[in-house]
Amino acid sequence: MLTSRSILVAIAVAVTALGTVRKADGQERLLAPVISSVAPQAPSRKTTAQELTISGVNFSSGLSLTVVEPDGRKVSYTGTAIQARRDTSFKVSVILVATGAYTLIVTNPDGAVSDPFVLKGQPAAQAPTAARITPQIDRVLPEQATKDPLPQTLAVTGERFVEGLSVYLTDPIGTVYLIKGSALGSFTATSFSVSVVIEMTGDYTLMVTNPSGESSNSATIKVVMRRSLR
Repeated sequence: MLTSRSILVAIAVAVTALGTVRKADGQERLLAPVISSVAPQAPSRKTTAQELTISGVNFSSGLSLTVVEPDGRKVSYTGTAIQARRDTSFKVSVILVATGAYTLIVTNPDGAVSDPFVLKGQPAAQAPTAARITPQIDRVLPEQATKDPLPQTLAVTGERFVEGLSVYLTDPIGTVYLIKGSALGSFTATSFSVSVVIEMTGDYTLMVTNPSGESSNSATIKVVMRRSLR
């Protein structure tokens, strides 16, 4: 016989496995960590440790990083090995010796696991590859939005936006929403519009990630209550 406790456990396991919850308006609420990029993008092979910066969303305090080597062996980095952690990035020093692709996986303390991120390295003698295009947000309008259960349009201006990009919108309590596809419009390399649902007051942050994985700076959007008409 199913008890209320066993039902709650089953629901929690199902939510963790799904990783995202899609809302009716097309926004996805991200529940699991997401790796969007790693810098340097093509680290060299060496026998000494080198620092990687992992960028993305939903990186919780106490996370662990699993590095799967080309031969399948796994190395776990936890505790003090994880440095400068924020919700959107952290640093870790790793040793990459073997030739081939490495796979990175982030696990949060609640058990939520990121999708594997493949990191391609380069031989030590190979010259570094040219830097890929990193988007930059200069401005988001309106700078002060209103709380509204209906979708509203934000205009984003900046540089180096690539068609097919994704928008990450973080609400005041830290919930991250992934917005892409048909919710984006009027696209150019320096501007685009995005349709969002803003359901609480406070400071939201908006970040852009190009299809190749490079992430922009974060822009802040202040949200206030809609004034009632008298």
